[in-house]
Amino acid sequence: MELIESVDIFAQVVPEDKYRIVDTLQKGGHIVGMTGDGVNDAPALKKADCGFAVSNATDAARAAADIILTAPGLSVINDAIKQARITFERMKSYSIYRIAETIRIISY
Repeated sequence: MELIESVDIFAQVVPEDKYRIVDTLQKGGHIVGMTGDGVNDAPALKKADCGFAVSNATDAARAAADIILTAPGLSVINDAIKQARITFERMKSYSIYRIAETIRIISY
């Protein structure tokens, strides 16, 4: 577990170990993202908290993934995470505003 936790990115991992790495990290309380393109990646993509199928992925990988990247490369993942955080903050802000406004109207 300590060895797996000390690594940020795994590359060229054999198919049997992909699922085990994801499972081990999740059992350790981590949120796990997984990228893949082949049939052998499908179980780990499904198991991960967020599975990313790359642009040239097989149908099995696409079906198992949560997000399908349409542009080549992995840099779009960073952009997607940034945009998701912005969206989440806006939704949270709006929810807090609506709750506060409802309380104000009820207590008025």
